[in-house]
Amino acid sequence: MKTRKINTYHQKKAYLFILPAMAVLTVFVFIPLISAFVLSFLRIDIYMNDIGFAGIENYARLFQDGRIWNAAKNTLLFSALEIPLQLLLALFLVMLMLGNRRLDKLLRATFYLPYVCSMTAISIIWSMLLNANSSVLSYVLRRFGMAMPNLLNSVTGALPTVALITVWKNFGYTVTLLSAAALDIPAALYEAAELDGASNFQKFIYVTVPSIRRTISFCFVTILIAAFQAFDQIYVMTGGGPLNSTETLVTYIYDRGFQTTHDLGYASSISVVLFVLIALVTFGFRKQTLGEAEE
Repeated sequence: MKTRKINTYHQKKAYLFILPAMAVLTVFVFIPLISAFVLSFLRIDIYMNDIGFAGIENYARLFQDGRIWNAAKNTLLFSALEIPLQLLLALFLVMLMLGNRRLDKLLRATFYLPYVCSMTAISIIWSMLLNANSSVLSYVLRRFGMAMPNLLNSVTGALPTVALITVWKNFGYTVTLLSAAALDIPAALYEAAELDGASNFQKFIYVTVPSIRRTISFCFVTILIAAFQAFDQIYVMTGGGPLNSTETLVTYIYDRGFQTTHDLGYASSISVVLFVLIALVTFGFRKQTLGEAEE
């Protein structure tokens, strides 16, 4: 009886510790999520005028909207560019820094610095650097008799450019997670591989990568979620252009809800669909990963 009272007391203390986090999640996650779901069934604009029940009308419009299919295609293309590049770059750098020397620690800290910075600030800086008319890079290239391509105003080059800048900004976070997992691998595994005559590359492929597989899966999911929700860098650097070639689902939601038509109901319906899509992909991938781990 006394033990049960002690356990109950500790449980109450634990709930008090998680209460602030739950309060933040409730205000900034759960309430907006429920509100978006409710708004998706209403005819409502940003000024709250002429509110009415729309049923599934907003969801039916999704299949007739050409721009949303274009935004979905751009979102998938952006994700297909960013995710493998960021993971492969991070894995390559982890392979080079397995020794955990002072230089390796310095490099990991240096790579992490862009991740700490605001995406908006970094996007502004890169917009200035890639300006074909007035940037430092364009001046240097002109001095060597070369013209700088206007990448951010190119229909074919803008989206890959934004994806590369996103990789540059975020890969330090992935390197940090993968390095922490790799440095936790028992040295005996590498010693056994050396006795079998494995090279450094073979040790990385057959020892390091399988040992940090779950961390790689976690990184994949977090990068995927961030890629599907890409907004800041696209809004600042291209605004969704040129000719909607960089417009993603989130930038289109912002455009419908707050810039052009001010249609909160329709924007909310797109948000709900995007949430369901991300949830399905995340839970499906997580279930597969956990199933492989149990085997």
